[in-house]
Amino acid sequence: MKLDLDFAYAQARIQARFASLPSEAEWRRVAASRTLASFLEEARTGCLRDWVKGFSGQSDVHDLEEVLRSLFRENLESVVGWVPAHWREAVSWVRWLALLPLLAHLRAGGAMPIWAARDSLLQVLAGAGDELNMRCLEDAGARCLLRADADVAAAWAAEWRRRWPPCSREASQALEALMALLAAHLDAFRQASAESAWPLRRDLRERLRLRFRRHILQPAVPFIYLAMVALDLERLRAALLRRALFSAQDEPAWPETAT
Repeated sequence: MKLDLDFAYAQARIQARFASLPSEAEWRRVAASRTLASFLEEARTGCLRDWVKGFSGQSDVHDLEEVLRSLFRENLESVVGWVPAHWREAVSWVRWLALLPLLAHLRAGGAMPIWAARDSLLQVLAGAGDELNMRCLEDAGARCLLRADADVAAAWAAEWRRRWPPCSREASQALEALMALLAAHLDAFRQASAESAWPLRRDLRERLRLRFRRHILQPAVPFIYLAMVALDLERLRAALLRRALFSAQDEPAWPETAT
């Protein structure tokens, strides 16, 4: 493997964050909490504390969603600041991934959902009425995502690749393999039953963990790490929303611990 020493600083910072991601033992520890308030109390004593400090037992669903989206963007912004300057555009482009379903909805003529008014990124891009401000979207470099002649996901991927700086064949192959892994997971998830949702995510996270160990000092590392953060925040979202929406007697649709 050819090491890219430009990534030494990013590797060290990301490695430290990677080590602090919640383990299965941590998820098991907090899973016994039956209410939102008790879950947050337990989570504040472990490695989830930085992710739950913005919540309270009175947080509603919209509060939870807004803060979780902000948490991912904060992690992304940190990583953007760590990677070599010539990779920052490609890493920064990840911020649009979570908004692809919304952009597809808007491109099809759908109205802007109510929750979008509470999203910091969408507030900047919001135009009059229920539409996006296309000038702001263009200034952000994301107008390509609303092209009528391209699938939103395909347009995102094409722009992501365009933002890569020149890199080795090994580096580009690792990035393409990561994209293929995530695309295969999404295809499998769309066809899966509710019972298989957690096993699929657990399998994906383990595959990502192994790739993270394999691609030390490579451009794929920040993207692999961000994918793992997204999965862990999605798992936290499930735990928080279940407790905010349902009674303590309800069974979770997505198991919170591995079997």
